[in-house]
Amino acid sequence: MAPPAGTTVINWNWCTPTITRHILNYTVVFGVTATLMTSTPRRSFLRYASIPVLLYLCASIFRSSQATFPRNEVFLADWGCTAYDVFLHAVTLLLLQDIDSSDPLISKPHSGRPPSYLVQFWRAMSYCVNARGINTPYQIKNVPAFDSKKPDWVPSRRRFLLTNTMWLFALYAVQDLLYSQELSVADEIRFLGVDCENFFIRNPQDGPITSDQLGYRVAITMLVWSLLIPLAVNLQYTFLSLVAVGTGLSEPRNWPPAFGAARDSYTLRLFWGKFWHQTLRWHLSKPAQFITHAVLRLPHKGLVQRYVNILCVFMLSGVMHAGQSYMMLQRQGIELRQKAALREMAFFTTMAVGIMIEDGVQWLFRNEKERKGEQEEGFVLWKRIVGYVWVWGAMILVAPFIDYPKFRARLPTWLPAHLWGLFWQSEALQ
Repeated sequence: MAPPAGTTVINWNWCTPTITRHILNYTVVFGVTATLMTSTPRRSFLRYASIPVLLYLCASIFRSSQATFPRNEVFLADWGCTAYDVFLHAVTLLLLQDIDSSDPLISKPHSGRPPSYLVQFWRAMSYCVNARGINTPYQIKNVPAFDSKKPDWVPSRRRFLLTNTMWLFALYAVQDLLYSQELSVADEIRFLGVDCENFFIRNPQDGPITSDQLGYRVAITMLVWSLLIPLAVNLQYTFLSLVAVGTGLSEPRNWPPAFGAARDSYTLRLFWGKFWHQTLRWHLSKPAQFITHAVLRLPHKGLVQRYVNILCVFMLSGVMHAGQSYMMLQRQGIELRQKAALREMAFFTTMAVGIMIEDGVQWLFRNEKERKGEQEEGFVLWKRIVGYVWVWGAMILVAPFIDYPKFRARLPTWLPAHLWGLFWQSEALQ
């Protein structure tokens, strides 16, 4: 077992000095958005006229990410594509949610007096970085509590900083350890060979899927979607929370856990709506509602609009993740990058269709019980087991289509330092 080839203790490819300009570009977008929120009324012409300006500024975020992370494909994909999220969030705040200076949070008295413009501006800025609308009138649904047994409990600032600092080091160490693992060339060909992700339509030379390949598929899919991705997201989220609360810019109550409980993932709707992180929900659901009701002119009630809206949310998410895959695989050639992007769109569309299917099955089941005059049941173990099999069976079937190409690319660690490298070096010297 050894770290990926070429890995050193310090990841000199993590970023370039242009990271300061990259951060400045975010600040400019947030500042423009906050200025429009506090200085213009709802549905103001200036807000609509600002769309090209916001597009240009978000394009600057994208361009600066390419200069900042030229050899760090994972961070390039993550932070380059945040330009898409930042733009949608700005449009949500200015045009779809119509937040202005009369907003209850922005206009709340400060020290017993009406807030000054600077206070209003600062509060508007907080909206720009509050992706879930925490502790605002627009807070999204299913935000996890700090303690599931005491939903209203919030840790003190001291406890929050201490706990999250320890959590940050633990997350970093585990993430670094996982990045230190590497498949042998023989195992890579065996488990991750070209088109190994295709479950049914196999290359004749490969033959039918073997029990080893199936076992690897099950294990790696569950590992990636229950551990690896949550670890990576939580690591970045915890770091940002420490910066925000440690500097006094924010309070612990504004930083509840990013993910819900894995035990809630017994339907696809709950997997994506309750267990998975909801940092994209607000600025994807509002544009989706706009497309459903304003563009397609569907009514606000009914099954058709409900599922068209769900499909739009997942497709908007698919666009962002398609961009991430395209950028992450920048060394793999244009054909593979385009294929990976299309697979991301297909994956998220499949998830929306899966939710429609499970809703239909649940409706038929409830309808049959009502026809027989049976009472609603509470927790039923076999139903939960069937639910988990359904959700993870669906993930095991389709997730490798977007995961395996990234594994084959052998992307280097995105972390700034490879702490386990000290262990590998000391082991090599013995």
